[in-house]
Amino acid sequence: MDVVKIRRQGNSLSVTLDQATLEAANLHEGDLVAPSVQKGIVVLTPVEIRPKVRPRVLQVGRRIIAENRRVLDRLAKGEGGRAATGRR
Repeated sequence: MDVVKIRRQGNSLSVTLDQATLEAANLHEGDLVAPSVQKGIVVLTPVEIRPKVRPRVLQVGRRIIAENRRVLDRLAKGEGGRAATGRR
């Protein structure tokens, strides 16, 4: 068992977990956890919060992404260049 130090971070205290511990718990940067204390032991429980998005909104979003896949892929690769807006 590794030993870690509790450190001050702003007005809070924090503990840094090493990569092996995170992998064993299947946790990644940005994951949400709910802390609790059980018989004097601090337990971090993963929490998944799913946004409440209407199915119709998801359907429309997926369609728009599919229709514009080529452009979105080029933008993701940094090949966007200047967009033609038709304005002068």
